[in-house]
Amino acid sequence: MYRRSMGKLPLLIFIFLFTTLCTLSFAQPSLTLQLAPTLELAQVVYTSDFDFYQQGATKFLFQITLDNTGQAAVGGILVVEIRHGDEPIAQAQTTSFGLSANEFISVSNIDISNGYITQSGDEIRLDQSQTYAPTDQFENEVLGGGKLPRGSYQFIASFRYNNDQELFAPPIRLDILNPTFIRPIYPGFRAGSGSFDVVYSQFPTFQFESDFDPTFTGEPPYHVQIFKKLDQHQSVDEILTSTPHYDVWKEAYETVFAYPPGGAVPLDPGVYVWRVQLNYITTSGSETIDSPVFAFRVEDPSNMSMYADESLKEDIMRFFLDLSEDKDKGREIAGMLSDYNLVAIRINGQEISKQQFYKILDNYDTEFRRLSELILTPTQ
Repeated sequence: MYRRSMGKLPLLIFIFLFTTLCTLSFAQPSLTLQLAPTLELAQVVYTSDFDFYQQGATKFLFQITLDNTGQAAVGGILVVEIRHGDEPIAQAQTTSFGLSANEFISVSNIDISNGYITQSGDEIRLDQSQTYAPTDQFENEVLGGGKLPRGSYQFIASFRYNNDQELFAPPIRLDILNPTFIRPIYPGFRAGSGSFDVVYSQFPTFQFESDFDPTFTGEPPYHVQIFKKLDQHQSVDEILTSTPHYDVWKEAYETVFAYPPGGAVPLDPGVYVWRVQLNYITTSGSETIDSPVFAFRVEDPSNMSMYADESLKEDIMRFFLDLSEDKDKGREIAGMLSDYNLVAIRINGQEISKQQFYKILDNYDTEFRRLSELILTPTQ
């Protein structure tokens, strides 16, 4: 028994030494990355924020903590990288520095820009900073507004040892919304276009659209305002500076709503304009996108049948004149049709409803079209 135990002793010593050496070989500091709240909560991020030479000393963007407690002295550089998918869009790295045994450091981008002195007297300072455009489309979007395109980004921090091994902090994901538009859909047409959408209800339904993320759960981003045109108002700007008839904030998913919620004052007959403002958070503060201003007219429901035909006839004639190449001839034809009643609307041989016609008008609002032929079909 004694000899057999002695035979195992060298093996046990070897296992102990191997385990100890492996533990020492792979022992390393801990590294963490924390983003500034203004960056982590932002729905829009400007690419200029990653020009660390310019912004690094003035705007707090991130904090890196390197804890070497219980470890031997090491040397290396800090590296920060922002990636979109598999492609880097920005990268910065510091000068090489030493980290003493048991040393703990926590540095921000401002510290790195100004220079941070470690316990051993080494200076951690920004050495290189670059930005990249992974694709032409990405570059064009950035050039168009100076903002990161919509998508998911990763912020990665690492400590690169002098022997080129690398220690990574847990990456942080940032989803950029970067909304680009907001516009009303119903009721109304763009103010100043000469067309009015006639509404025969004091409690209409409103709808607008945007490319803002409908699943967003922060502060309500949509500011809806409805104004009534008064006799003294001479322009849309004057209307918009008056007291709103209705003023409310809507959640990201509330792009359709019925008026009036919560006992708002009914819409009396008259002309109204409305708009939506989209408010969002950027790394430079809050910003707003204004929708086009839409105008509509509320009519007494008792006048609906009589006014609907006349209003639609006027809009069709206006549409016809807008598409006519010869305006004088167009006005002559329109005058000849003034005493006729509207029976049906057909486009490309297909009969359409009033709502479909107004949708076509809305779609043509920013396009150039030419009317080459007009066929008038008599009805029995």
